[in-house]
Amino acid sequence: MKRRSFIAGSLLAAASCEALHGAPAEAAPATVKGKSPAPVDRSILKLNPPKDILPMLQNMQMRAIKPVAHKPPVYQQEQLILLHFADIHNDVKNLRRVMEFANHYKPYLTDALLTGDIAGGSWNDWKDEMMAVPGFKGVLKTLGNHDIYKWNKTDRNATPRECYDKYFAGIESWGVTQPGGANPDGLCYWYKDYPTCGVRLIGLDCMHYDGAQQAWLVATLDDARAKGLAVVTSQHYPPAGKDCTGLPNCPFDSLQRESLGGALPKAVEAVDAFQKAGGEFVCWLGGHTHTDFCGVINGKKQLFINVGTAKNFELWCDSRRVTGEKSQDLFNIVSIDTYHKNIRVMRIGAEWNRYLQHRVAMCLDYAALRQLC
Repeated sequence: MKRRSFIAGSLLAAASCEALHGAPAEAAPATVKGKSPAPVDRSILKLNPPKDILPMLQNMQMRAIKPVAHKPPVYQQEQLILLHFADIHNDVKNLRRVMEFANHYKPYLTDALLTGDIAGGSWNDWKDEMMAVPGFKGVLKTLGNHDIYKWNKTDRNATPRECYDKYFAGIESWGVTQPGGANPDGLCYWYKDYPTCGVRLIGLDCMHYDGAQQAWLVATLDDARAKGLAVVTSQHYPPAGKDCTGLPNCPFDSLQRESLGGALPKAVEAVDAFQKAGGEFVCWLGGHTHTDFCGVINGKKQLFINVGTAKNFELWCDSRRVTGEKSQDLFNIVSIDTYHKNIRVMRIGAEWNRYLQHRVAMCLDYAALRQLC
């Protein structure tokens, strides 16, 4: 997504704020004794108006000031701001809501990223209308386990070529660099550089991980280190499975962990070697767990942030999801500041879980592997 100037974006959002702020409140739905009220289909923008969202987005967008000796004025570094969601599972209605939010707040977002499980139960029940949702073709994507279950939830036999054709339609608009032979061979992994942010974002294919992808990852990491780019990796599975430790008192690290799925031990080791050679690693961004999952890989200096399911259902999710209320939606806005070594996360949608943890925002120091607030 191309970013507009901060001033133009602020004017656009301020106008939206004025229009929405003056809208009359919706009447509460009528209730019948003994029955729950019928859900009101409120738009995501009414549930997340600019007056609530802009203060955090504007602070996420603030440039890092980096003094350069004997070279006034100072160097200003852009912030990489990603809309991160996962496990949409053919929920066309919720996908439209995610994209409505992304399009409305586009001046404040660098890109949108979906880390797997685009399909519902299996590859075969894919809904073509997903790709017809405005803006969705331009979303960066990685594959999840349900995206390769061809006929049922156990047969992982959808080939990389089939997955590439189905889910990576529109990849030419992503602005990513693909490995050699990606199109003819259907290689579903890539990287994208954000030079003004000092970041390289890598998208891995957990489902078809092999020696060729491992070699590509090592080379891609080495190239990022040579160019002075910090690295964020994205994939569906938590990179280390159960071999991890949650951050103390972190509301984005759920007490409920029912499905950690597969792991990528070779990829974790490649990142570890990259760090030991002097490379700067920010974090892993993933999905799969359906609950929020945030912590550190045991024995490594690597943070990971897994976001809960964007689909409006409660399977494995630790938050009550109610249609027409804020909890209908669930995704994160993630800002990367490589000068101050910060990751800032803002929740859009389901803020409370069943343990009464409140997820609104957090800031992590990825160099020190700790939560700041």
